[in-house]
Amino acid sequence: MRIIAGKHKSRILYSLEGKETRPMMDRMKESVFNTIGPYFEGDVVLDLFGGSGALCLEAISRGASKGLIVEKSKDAIRVIRENIKLLKEEDSINLFNSSYEMVLNRLAKDKTTFDIIFLDPPYKLNIINYLITYILDNNLLNEGGVIVCHYVKGNFKSSDVDRLVLIKNYNYGKSEVSIFKKDNN
Repeated sequence: MRIIAGKHKSRILYSLEGKETRPMMDRMKESVFNTIGPYFEGDVVLDLFGGSGALCLEAISRGASKGLIVEKSKDAIRVIRENIKLLKEEDSINLFNSSYEMVLNRLAKDKTTFDIIFLDPPYKLNIINYLITYILDNNLLNEGGVIVCHYVKGNFKSSDVDRLVLIKNYNYGKSEVSIFKKDNN
């Protein structure tokens, strides 16, 4: 797993051993970032299910100014910390070792907003609809912001989302990625 573009281009990231996390493959990640960017000037990013931190770190490498990574697993947190340190991005990333529910509630209470939100929960949770609804109901996504959803094929229908514009949908074997934009025009 590597950083594809930007100031950290070609840097190899640490990943978590085992089957608890399934990082987005480079080909998929490149397609996603070419669709939503490919570069960002000062954007603020939320990676709600951090895994290795690769999605948020890719956005930081491409010009995002701040990232917030949420991860419940202590093993994954160790890997994310190593990746942040490897890229010397300690000042750009806030890392929360917590459940996504607790962090979402805190963000809503604090009225925190984001330009890019990555939703890549464990497949078994099947919660993409819930997460998008919560994010929109609590105004966590800035106008013009994007949500990138990675899920197992069949667990989510992008057509069910009526308050966002579907920009792109990618199929990769057993998984899909849908990219939405908040556009009230």
